[in-house]
Amino acid sequence: TALPTIGQRCLVETGHRGTVAFVGSVDGKPGVFVGVRLDDPFGVNDGTAGGKRYFDAQPKCGMFVRPEKVQVGDFPVVDNDIDDE
Repeated sequence: TALPTIGQRCLVETGHRGTVAFVGSVDGKPGVFVGVRLDDPFGVNDGTAGGKRYFDAQPKCGMFVRPEKVQVGDFPVVDNDIDDE
């Protein structure tokens, strides 16, 4: 499967939406990772891993996931002002 590209909108398997901000290797970890800048603070970092910055994100709005855990497509930013649950 093709890797996502930076700037694509995506949905992470946790159900959170964001934008692909990084694709590549992370120091000390095998394989390829996708860095996602989340729309909401449900991440675990701000685009840094192991003290190295891979992309810019607000605190808790960044996460690194394996490519198979990211679905790219037309995922507009969710308007949190509307609570339809």
